[in-house]
Amino acid sequence: MIMKPIWGYRPLQVAAVTLSAATLIGSPAKADSITDRIIQNVIQNILQDVRDQIQSRRLAPPTTPGRAMRFSGDDENSFATDNDPFGALAYTKAPPYTKAPAPAPVPTYIYGVNLNGSADYSRSAGVTTDSYGIIGAIDITKIGVFSAYDAVTVIGTGSGIWSHSIGVDTSTAVGAGTVAYVNGGFSSDFTVDGTWTKTRLAAAGVAARPDVSGISYAPNIQYKFELPNSWYVEPTVGITYTETYTANFGAKTGDSTEVHGGARFGFDTVWNAVRVQPSFTLAAFSIVSQTVAAGGAGAATGTGDVGGRASGKFNFLWTDKFSTFIEAHGSTIKGTNAYGTSGGLRWTF
Repeated sequence: MIMKPIWGYRPLQVAAVTLSAATLIGSPAKADSITDRIIQNVIQNILQDVRDQIQSRRLAPPTTPGRAMRFSGDDENSFATDNDPFGALAYTKAPPYTKAPAPAPVPTYIYGVNLNGSADYSRSAGVTTDSYGIIGAIDITKIGVFSAYDAVTVIGTGSGIWSHSIGVDTSTAVGAGTVAYVNGGFSSDFTVDGTWTKTRLAAAGVAARPDVSGISYAPNIQYKFELPNSWYVEPTVGITYTETYTANFGAKTGDSTEVHGGARFGFDTVWNAVRVQPSFTLAAFSIVSQTVAAGGAGAATGTGDVGGRASGKFNFLWTDKFSTFIEAHGSTIKGTNAYGTSGGLRWTF
């Protein structure tokens, strides 16, 4: 359905780091913003579902081709019987040609509609930020690109995220596009997302902050290893490069590069006739480089600092077309702690 996880797992996978004054004024560390964490978490959850669905697919075994013409006296199923006056001539006849039954059809495309909600909280340098988001996504998967077992998925994602911090309210619109490829246990994905953030004051005496925008590029690679008793482990590595701008992609105010890696663990089980897929993800991440334009604020996260992310998820497959999930996640890096939860539903056809 996908737990990604993983953040790509930036998911699946993924918690937020603060949306503080530094982020709003021009911090280069957009890779650490709540808006990016939320949208990447949703995308990786979708990809996890798609990967699990494709990688567990079993195509129908080849059927026995139609019988060739042969002499009926070749085996015990000869057409010759005691009641057949031409039984003695059975060797001159052949049974009628039987066409093999058509194999069960294998879907060429899978379409998915997704709706998710999220709540995230973070604290950095004494500043607390809370964010709530509603995210919708549509995905299309083409099965059988170079072989019967590979697939390409395209995802379009849109989101509205509302945050509050130290007397300031912000609203962020996010649009993202993702392309992913699956072949056996291997999978890769690439996401581009854009954010547009507007700010308004929620309390008197708070300094005004400018509207900002940003763009992020995030490639990831995974490999899912199947283990006994329906268990699996899926290591992942990826990069997130981000750029921040003034409103509507005006002047560039900074950029940053994050590297991350980890693994997702999980298994399948059946509980009260419902298929359940618990999973757990652990990952490490670090901002390996960042720059700030003249006049920009300093970064909330130091270059070279290493942090960790963790998430736990339950995916419920109610039917072969409808599923829901609930997830809890958290992250920590020097000076910043964050945690949150998300849930959603997915319908495929």
